Amino acid sequence: MHMPAHRSFVAAAGAALMFLAPAAKAAGAFHPDTSEAGAVFFPDHVSVKSREQVNAELASAMQHPAWQTAISRGAPWPVTKTGAGLTREQVNADLDAAMKHPAWNSVSRGAPWPVQRPAPSTSAVK
Repeated sequence: MHMPAHRSFVAAAGAALMFLAPAAKAAGAFHPDTSEAGAVFFPDHVSVKSREQVNAELASAMQHPAWQTAISRGAPWPVTKTGAGLTREQVNADLDAAMKHPAWNSVSRGAPWPVQRPAPSTSAVK
């Protein structure tokens, strides 16, 4: 079956559009939504940097020694040490203290730590 040139071009353009459209939607500050509004604005997705600034930052990041091993594959940036680390004994003492907390049983299974509420005032308001 032989397809005319213009139909094959239309089919190729349609296929390209189908694959590129979702990426184009996610690139902006507005994202599609199923609500009545139809779109949601995300202000943190708006960049104030120019393309040259972003390319310069990428070039400097690619010079980082960890770029080829981990960062280029999606790992987070290594955290620089801000002070002396804890000893094994200090870490074990912290863990023992946390395990003695009454909420440890539920927290160790994924529940959040309970919120400490201030003690109610005992003085009566007149």
